Amino acid sequence: MNPYKAKTSIRSVEGQIIYRIPLKNDFAIWVYSTINPMSGMSRERGEDAIRMVLMYKNIHAVMKESKTLRTSNWKKNLESKIKELTEKTTEHRCPWGHPLVKRLGKGGKGSFYGCAMFPDCRYTYKGEKKISEVYDPKNIPPVPKW
Repeated sequence: MNPYKAKTSIRSVEGQIIYRIPLKNDFAIWVYSTINPMSGMSRERGEDAIRMVLMYKNIHAVMKESKTLRTSNWKKNLESKIKELTEKTTEHRCPWGHPLVKRLGKGGKGSFYGCAMFPDCRYTYKGEKKISEVYDPKNIPPVPKW
């Protein structure tokens, strides 16, 4: 059984359907369909791909996943990429209360946790302490002016 099920869908300005898969912590994965809902046809050859974006509070794009081409095993590839995006979300939060997501370092070297509201919040956590000890809701500092 597929654990990733879209709860709602909306239509984009271009006429595509965007399926929303809700996750914990106000995250959702938006899956952009390349099928034109009017004609039932896909885009031109070379443009026929499914895009995914991890969204926070349905207004802030956190990160994108590489496109999934419609090949013979596209469904399996799509589920794998949805799982990867889901695993990048965490229950932990920055000092200002936004959830942290797992990100890759520059050049794909190493990983760290960064705020989902980047670039508005540039908080990062690199593993100096247990991540569960990072957020203290009783001691929230003022929002920085980056």
